[in-house]
Amino acid sequence: MEIKAATDRLLKLSPSVRVVTVCDMNGKIVYTAHSKRVRNILSASESRASLRNAVNAWKGRKALARKLGRCKYVVAEYEKIKRITMPAGRNHLLYVTTTTGMDHNKVIRKARSFQ
Repeated sequence: MEIKAATDRLLKLSPSVRVVTVCDMNGKIVYTAHSKRVRNILSASESRASLRNAVNAWKGRKALARKLGRCKYVVAEYEKIKRITMPAGRNHLLYVTTTTGMDHNKVIRKARSFQ
């Protein structure tokens, strides 16, 4: 499925989905979209830093995959948002932020249906 179409479908999954980003394993953004209903919490540079941190953490998980198995997804819940990170193919990451009340399993199931 085309990246733009997939990310737009995730964004339309619920009003609770805030931002959907696909990046490569160097943190370079391939595509990003955010809901018009929400106001960004982080500045553009803070968002890029958060994305880089997620990519670096994912690389660390890949290093352990031989012993633990491949990581399927990671959910980080903050006081104001949830962040879901999961693979998007072999060389890309899907990075989604939602409200804290959103059932992150809905995002995970939908994203897996694209692969």
